[in-house]
Amino acid sequence: MKFIFNICCLVAVFIGFFATIRFWKNYKETGILQFKYFSILFFFIFLGYTLLSLPNLILFNPSWIQIDFILVDISFAVGGLFSTPATLSFIKYSDRVKKMFSWLLPLLIVTYIILNIFFFAPATPLCPDGICYWKNGVFWLHSIMWLPFASGIGLIGVWFLFGARKIKEKQLFRRSFLFGLMGISIFIAGILFWYFKFFNPSSKLLITSGIIGDLGFLFGVIGSFLYQYSREPLVKKIT
Repeated sequence: MKFIFNICCLVAVFIGFFATIRFWKNYKETGILQFKYFSILFFFIFLGYTLLSLPNLILFNPSWIQIDFILVDISFAVGGLFSTPATLSFIKYSDRVKKMFSWLLPLLIVTYIILNIFFFAPATPLCPDGICYWKNGVFWLHSIMWLPFASGIGLIGVWFLFGARKIKEKQLFRRSFLFGLMGISIFIAGILFWYFKFFNPSSKLLITSGIIGDLGFLFGVIGSFLYQYSREPLVKKIT
């Protein structure tokens, strides 16, 4: 059971890589910015989960594992930066709100990097039955950043699920429903991962969080593929 979480991470790596290539091709074919943002988002998910799979696989030194965790957090945060315009394109928000997110998230990322430099501490092992995984050495800083992020993703998921009830068109309903499942799944996986590392070290809980996280990203990929775009501009260019 020691490496099952690493396997879950590698599954997410495959999902992220496939989605990155697919959305980039869609962007090249259509020129739609949402596909570009989705491609960049899943590239950083691919990168983040690649790094998350390394502890106990090829990394064993606590200091290097802590550096790896910091890079994981930065990868997911940068992915969130590019996911914001893609997500907000489905929600009616003012340009002022979009601009606020565009400067707030980079500020949080830079602040997080600086604080990790000042408060750097090696990662610590977990699990009473052996080192099944590691805990971030600056766990309070890690938690302050990711609990709000996980909660925000969960709220967006709830918003999409409630919105899906009002949609009559089948494809749009499926897209909204899958985005909702993605947000809820990632929220649950994130909370389990956080709970595991702090309150109840358990290899089973760690594995469960990995599986739910994989399902969440898979829901997001499928939902994103259902994005509908108009071919009218292409037709006009041809004619």
